[in-house]
Amino acid sequence: MTAWTGVVLAPRAPGEDEMLSRISTYLHPIAGRPLVWHTLASLATATPAPERLVLLGTPDLDTALIPALPLPLDSAPLAGDGVAAALSTADVPAGSLLLAEAAAPLIAPEVQHLLARSEPTLVAAPGGAPLLLWLPAADPADLGDAASLAELAATVPGLTRLKADPGSALLVRDRTTLAIAVAGVRDRLVRRLMDAGVTVLLPETVLLDVDVRVGRDSVLYPGVMLEGQTTVGEETVIGPGCRIIDSWIGSGVEMKGWNFIAQTSVRNRAILEPYVRRGFD
Repeated sequence: MTAWTGVVLAPRAPGEDEMLSRISTYLHPIAGRPLVWHTLASLATATPAPERLVLLGTPDLDTALIPALPLPLDSAPLAGDGVAAALSTADVPAGSLLLAEAAAPLIAPEVQHLLARSEPTLVAAPGGAPLLLWLPAADPADLGDAASLAELAATVPGLTRLKADPGSALLVRDRTTLAIAVAGVRDRLVRRLMDAGVTVLLPETVLLDVDVRVGRDSVLYPGVMLEGQTTVGEETVIGPGCRIIDSWIGSGVEMKGWNFIAQTSVRNRAILEPYVRRGFD
């Protein structure tokens, strides 16, 4: 397969969505990472990986707030001159381009499907909102002053249009869609744990951050929250309602429930009675 460049568009400033927030929609947290990080990671972890990853956004979108990705991130302002000018600023050459809407954190499966296609293809949500635009042979200079995926799609001749799978077709524009995205990312993270040998008794009640690690044969009871850089060893039982933040929990530990653990360690085979707190509030 030919080399390709991943381009993520973040054209909306704070106040242009229905979030009623002073910060950019793209920076709201999902599983311990900004929303836009999940979209960028969907492109960065595809097979084959892109040669470059570029974020085009409004000036308020501070890339310093976006954690590390599997490959370097370039950025350029997306201003009135449109995508072509922004890609020129980022020095993106002609070739295969995959352009993604930045507020679509669940699109990883769609990215992988598009890379196998030989024709220009648009993937849209059921309501028609564009999520991804695949241009297998594109000259960025030809993209003109379009500043959104919808405007770009209108200029592409012979474009194939596909509907995204319901599990991927989400644009975050308000607090309701943000909550749906949180649940979607949570489901994928929990499924990854279960596939690795962890028992999660009531998956829809458990919250995990991206960097959490749990050893096999451990058990998570309902209402467990594991946040930040938390590691849980093997054969450990985390009881109901426990919240653990940036901590190391050993193997063979039993936390009986409603424990709060922050920025500390719990030794192997320790037993914590209900409501015991450790670390810093």
